[in-house]
Amino acid sequence: MTACAQRPGAGLRRFDQHNATALTVADQFSGLEGDTTPAHVLSAMKRAAVYLGFPNRVIQVVDLMFSWSMPQDWRAGHTPTVWPRNDKLSHLLGISVRQVQKILNKAQELGLITFRDSPNGNRGGHRDRNGNIVWAYGIILSPLGARYREFLDVAARGAAEDRRIDELGRRLASARRGIRSIAQTALDIAYNGFRPDDEVALARMAAERIRGSRDIPMIEACVEQLEERRRALETVLQEALVAQTTSPDLNKSSWSHDPEDTLSTTTSQLPSATADYSTGLAMKSSGHYDIRLAQPQTDVECDLEKHGVDPAFIREAAPELLQSLDYAPATWGNVIALAERLSGQHRIATSAWRDACRVMGQRGAAAAVIATIEKYRAGEVLQPGAYLRGMTKKATNAELRLGKTMFGLKDQARSDGMRALAAGAPEGSIGLLANRLMRRASEARRPGASR
Repeated sequence: MTACAQRPGAGLRRFDQHNATALTVADQFSGLEGDTTPAHVLSAMKRAAVYLGFPNRVIQVVDLMFSWSMPQDWRAGHTPTVWPRNDKLSHLLGISVRQVQKILNKAQELGLITFRDSPNGNRGGHRDRNGNIVWAYGIILSPLGARYREFLDVAARGAAEDRRIDELGRRLASARRGIRSIAQTALDIAYNGFRPDDEVALARMAAERIRGSRDIPMIEACVEQLEERRRALETVLQEALVAQTTSPDLNKSSWSHDPEDTLSTTTSQLPSATADYSTGLAMKSSGHYDIRLAQPQTDVECDLEKHGVDPAFIREAAPELLQSLDYAPATWGNVIALAERLSGQHRIATSAWRDACRVMGQRGAAAAVIATIEKYRAGEVLQPGAYLRGMTKKATNAELRLGKTMFGLKDQARSDGMRALAAGAPEGSIGLLANRLMRRASEARRPGASR
């Protein structure tokens, strides 16, 4: 007797604050309005669930509850109630009865359902011939109907936030791409006004900071700061590039007088850059690449010629890598010299370059190096030297199709430009825009230029 007085609710459902709140919400339901159906309520709840943090298992159980509910249950004066046993729910959901109990308690805690227990604690009910509930004890779905408008509002606000976050994500990606382009241009021209690696690292840290966040003011502030940083770096680099065009040393460079001359390389003279391929093997030559050897000397060079891959084509396929060719004629001599210099900058061993020249020819090796570095900068290649050796091995076995690779790079460059335009950014990298500015400045200084 004493034990019963101390534990009067033993074996019964606990009445706590969650139960009280759910009952209060359920009492606010007076039937669905107009043409609203139970399917509309369920759909609205599912759309809002991701923003309200509802667990998937709870959504799954609530969805299953609606299969026992009928449209007339949601009319004014009625109470939508279902009475499946926990063991039946356990069988249908493929989980234990204890898990079912926990999920139902969680659904009540979230204000989605409440309970009406029978005198003996069992669930049950009866419908008449028209399907109307005569009596029922079990799980009450009224809180869902009472929160229908709330679900619609939450889903609408969440969708608007998603669109705003997507927009900010595109702006962030555009700013990061611009900073990467500026950093690459600064490395190519050996500009020391800022540290390119630090700028790229800061942009990456900004992206990692906002990843997965829904704090829109914080995301906006981060994106605006990154865009401002990109504009500041662009201004500084443009001034440096324009200053180079007015340098006497640049105006006196050899290529301005000799269209077949090559750009300077990182070394005074490398055998691989001056090889002759009359027999398909690298042989020492007394000068630079001889433009008179225009006929393909290897299978790879034949493949490039068949696909129409020439210096102009390569510049379109890898515009950022070939920025310096904007100041020089688009000749194979310049492309080969640039490829050799880029291979040194990207830690491609001299032996790998020479092997590529021996097997693919100078033009084939140059195109292979440019394709390798372009893929490396895109994150598709981890070790440029190893990748180039792999291409050389394929060329040895007559398995390399470099022409198709260059076409793929050209298509990718065009796609990047279109995506940049779609995101509201100018087509091309910041480095390319600076180069165009330099060309316009050079043309304006030519004798006879229109004023």
